[in-house]
Amino acid sequence: MIIGITGKNAAGKGEVANYLKTKGFIYYSLSDVIREEATKRGLEHSRDNLIELGNKLREKYGASYLAQQINKKIKEQPEKNFVIDSIRNPHEAKELVKNDNFVLVGVEAPIELRFKRLVERNRVGDAKTFEEFKKHEERENL
Repeated sequence: MIIGITGKNAAGKGEVANYLKTKGFIYYSLSDVIREEATKRGLEHSRDNLIELGNKLREKYGASYLAQQINKKIKEQPEKNFVIDSIRNPHEAKELVKNDNFVLVGVEAPIELRFKRLVERNRVGDAKTFEEFKKHEERENL
């Protein structure tokens, strides 16, 4: 089984993925593809850099590029269960649907709660103000 998780920043996707990992699912994040590329290019893993690089990769290689990279990893272990995080657009979902037994799950939470979670987790590059948080979301959802 392959479970894809989609939702906005700090909606709770990671919590769902962590639960599934305790049930033996192998975890992949489409964002990891971006992080790997950022590392190769010597870029800091700030949210702004990752959003910009992700958009550039999609422009250059197509909107489903990140999912294609994850599908390559899935095909190496066809007998396993997977949870795939950070699905951001319909093209990525369509690419992952090519797998047998794929299910897409949306995780939602109100924007105020998501901002509160973001502040509490205090990751490098995360927005520090509510206005900045909303601007990041606008850029991410191009």
